[in-house]
Amino acid sequence: MTALSVLQGLPDWPARMKAPVAAAYMGVSQTTFLERFGAVGVKDGGNTFWARAQLDRIIANQFGLSSQSVAAVDDDPYLAWKAQQGN
Repeated sequence: MTALSVLQGLPDWPARMKAPVAAAYMGVSQTTFLERFGAVGVKDGGNTFWARAQLDRIIANQFGLSSQSVAAVDDDPYLAWKAQQGN
């Protein structure tokens, strides 16, 4: 079953996503997604997940959109990574 076929059974994008679904959400291949955003995923057992809110903040930042409409989450791995990158 492909990531996109799984999505067809859901009412909306999930709050947390594995790489194939997160890549589809971002509109890039899984390889490109992992190259760009692999470091900001969160390990949970044997899986790595990306939060939809986290990906929304990445998109807002990329396009210079107001982040006020994007919910803030304490202890956000993306924000920690971004600070390390000097952005």
